[in-house]
Amino acid sequence: MKMNDKILARVEINHDRMVKLVSDMVKIPSVSGNEKNLAVFLNEYCTKLGFSTEIDRHGNFFAFIKGKRAGKRLIFNSHLDTVEVGDGWDSDPFSGKIDGDKLWGRGSTDCKGAIGAQIIAAMSIVEAGLDFSGEICLMYPVEEEVQNVSRKGTYLALKDGFTGDMAINGEDTDLHVCLACEGMLEVLIITHGVGAHGATPQEGKNAIRMMCRVIDELEKIIPGVNKYTGSGAINPGIIQGGHRSSVVPDTCTLKCSRFTVPGETGELFVNQIKEIFARLKADDPAFKAEVEMTYESNPSIVDEKELIVSAIQNAHAIIGKDCPLMGTPQHDDADFLSNVGHIPTVLYGPGTGLLAHMPNEYLKISELDEAAKVYALTIMEALK
Repeated sequence: MKMNDKILARVEINHDRMVKLVSDMVKIPSVSGNEKNLAVFLNEYCTKLGFSTEIDRHGNFFAFIKGKRAGKRLIFNSHLDTVEVGDGWDSDPFSGKIDGDKLWGRGSTDCKGAIGAQIIAAMSIVEAGLDFSGEICLMYPVEEEVQNVSRKGTYLALKDGFTGDMAINGEDTDLHVCLACEGMLEVLIITHGVGAHGATPQEGKNAIRMMCRVIDELEKIIPGVNKYTGSGAINPGIIQGGHRSSVVPDTCTLKCSRFTVPGETGELFVNQIKEIFARLKADDPAFKAEVEMTYESNPSIVDEKELIVSAIQNAHAIIGKDCPLMGTPQHDDADFLSNVGHIPTVLYGPGTGLLAHMPNEYLKISELDEAAKVYALTIMEALK
C-alpha cells in the first residue's frame, strides 16, 4: 500500500476514537482560567498513546512525537479554553452529544475539534509505522480567549523560549487554508467638557457632543485591505457619559476596537485619532480629548513560499480538494507564533467562526474527518 493510502486508511480506522475524544473533551468545561481538568485529561490520553507530554508552569499542555531522524519541528497549536456558556442553549452545553453529522457543545467548533483531529492525525502516523524526520509537537495553551496578551498561554510559552520551525493553528476556518489573520486593537478615548446646569447649557461644554464629533471623524477613516483577509474594521463599541439628564456632562468615554490587516499597527490608529483631535481643536479651541491604547494584538501573515504552505497544499491535492489561499478576520494565536516566535504559521481547522461563542455551538463530524486527513498528510509532506 502506498504511503498516502496507508495514512488515509489509518485515519479512517480511527474515526470512532476521534469522535469520542472530541465528545469527551466537550464534556469537560474549560472556560478561560479553568483549563486544568482538560489539560490533565489530555496528558493522560497522550501519555497512553506513548507521546512524551508536559504541562508547563502556565498550564499549557504539550505532547511531542519524535521521528527517526533529525529534522524540523512542526507545531500543531489550538487552545484549551472556551468562552463562557451564556444563555440561549436548547440543551446541555457540555453534553458532547452526537446527532447525525453534528457533535454539539461549547468548544466543539472552537477549538476542541481541531485538538481531536490533530491528536488522531499524529497517532495515525505513529500507528502506520511511517518514517519521518524531526518532531511533531502538539501545543494546547490556556487563555487564548482572554483580552490580555500577558495571560495568553501561547505568548507566555514563546517568551519562555518555546520555538519551532513551522506551525498550523487549528482555529475554526471552515477548512480554508488561511495565510493571514487580523489583529485587534482597543483604544479608550476621553473627551473633557465643562459641567453646567442643563437649563443653561451655554455655560458649559458638553463632552458627549464632543465625542459625537470624534465618532463622526472615526467613521471617515478607511480601514486597510489585505488580499487574504479583506478589509479591516473600526467599531465604536462602548460609550459612557454624564450622570443625569439635567446636567451638562463634563466627561465622556468611548471604547473603540479596530481590526487590523497586515501592515497596520496600533501606533497608526492612535496617530490617526490624534490627528482628529488636532482638526477638532482647530475648529473649536475649547475641544479637549485624550486617547489611550488599552489592548493591542497584531495581524499575522505567512509567505506563500514557506514549506508549511506547500505541505498543506499538497495534502489537499492528495485528497483531491482545491486549496485556495485565504485569510480570516478573527484574531488568534497565529499572531504570537508569527510575530513573537517568528514561526511560519498557517491557520486551518474544522468548524466555523459563525458558531463560535454562540449558543447551540456544534461541529460537523465530516469536517473533523477531513481535517484529520489533511493534518496527517501535512505531517508527512512537511517532515518526510
